[in-house]
Amino acid sequence: MSNETYAASANQTAEKLLQVLEALARQSRPVKLVDLSRELGMNTSTLYRFLAALQNQGYIARQEESSKYALNLKLCYLAEQVKKGSSIAGILHPAVVEAGELFQEAAHLAQEEKRHIVYIDNAVGASQMLVIRQHIGKTAPMHCTGVGKLLLLEYTDSQLDALIADLGLPRYTEHTLTTAQELREELRQVRAQGYAFDNEECEIGVRCLAVPVRDYTGKIVAGLSVSGPTARITDAVVQEKLPAFLEIARRASFDLGYTG
Repeated sequence: MSNETYAASANQTAEKLLQVLEALARQSRPVKLVDLSRELGMNTSTLYRFLAALQNQGYIARQEESSKYALNLKLCYLAEQVKKGSSIAGILHPAVVEAGELFQEAAHLAQEEKRHIVYIDNAVGASQMLVIRQHIGKTAPMHCTGVGKLLLLEYTDSQLDALIADLGLPRYTEHTLTTAQELREELRQVRAQGYAFDNEECEIGVRCLAVPVRDYTGKIVAGLSVSGPTARITDAVVQEKLPAFLEIARRASFDLGYTG
């Protein structure tokens, strides 16, 4: 067997093993070999070898009385180790840099903290001298920022009502959305189109475009945004660069485990 053939075979084996793990993770209860075989389209003898290997390494358990298989908590241990050694800002920094280069503007990564957004990373396109850059650690309201609107998509109706009741919808410019009806309509549009704007809602003359970053559960956990003067972040620029920007966000989400 050539080295290339061996490598291809090893890759296929690794992919199948991961498919088995993911199929087990989708089960709400222990599953029989034959049922798992049917779901995966894999013959039982091959599947049994994968299950035996996973069992030997401590990733799954087999119930003796029912011969059913289920994941155990060893994967949780691995996940915790990954979380300790990684941060979203560290993982997604290349995406922030790529977004800044795409627009030749300041790009930002932000998350939610205490019902505000907080900027956790930024980068600037190399050729642009005058940029609108938010400092890492700075907070901003959710109702008038592109990233904030994306994160509000994860709110239930009652959570959104509570945010409005507790914090209000302060006006920063003549373009700020200041009523619950306006905000809800805006969020419906954001959900439908898959991205969000701050159209001079925080500061006159400044426009922001934001796209969502999802984790392995599909939840929007961060937003990637670019900000610049309205004279540069025009509708024509947005139309031209939006597909590539969404692709950057898709790959960033994939880096967090999202495969949807």
